[in-house]
Amino acid sequence: MKVYLVRERKNINAVGEYDVETKALTVKKGSRVSEDIAYTEKFRGAKTIEKDRAGTVKDHIVTKDISFKSASTAANFVTGGSTNGLVAWKADNGLTIKEVIANGVTKK
Repeated sequence: MKVYLVRERKNINAVGEYDVETKALTVKKGSRVSEDIAYTEKFRGAKTIEKDRAGTVKDHIVTKDISFKSASTAANFVTGGSTNGLVAWKADNGLTIKEVIANGVTKK
């Protein structure tokens, strides 16, 4: 299922492909990710985001598809901070992944 994560104020515009069965999400090449990464005590994923972005992001643009085991990990990668991927990513119809799953609308 094609999904989007857009945050105009932070200049984020990402496209992904969510696999409902495996719950994996692939952030697609050409997606624009945040300029900043949140380095806080509460958020422990900053170093992982740094590592994942190395070699896959240039000038805040994803240079090749990158897969994650969950929608939230993919959302963290895109936003640079702690993000609930099930509500941040939205399908073409404007529903969140969580809403799509709850409504049983899982066609690709």
